[in-house]
Amino acid sequence: MASNKKGTVKYKTEALISSKEFDSYQQDFARALLPEEEYTVEEAKEILNRFFNDKMEEK
Repeated sequence: MASNKKGTVKYKTEALISSKEFDSYQQDFARALLPEEEYTVEEAKEILNRFFNDKMEEK
């Protein structure tokens, strides 16, 4: 877990994907969509929701 200058906490991508907060996402897709080493919870959710919501709308 790291903190940037604004005080926003970033977590290791694998820790985010493995957390209960992200258990509704398919882990393989989440790993592919989050290639960076660290993200804030908000950044990761935004990326995943954007992808998964776009796919749901296409159906």
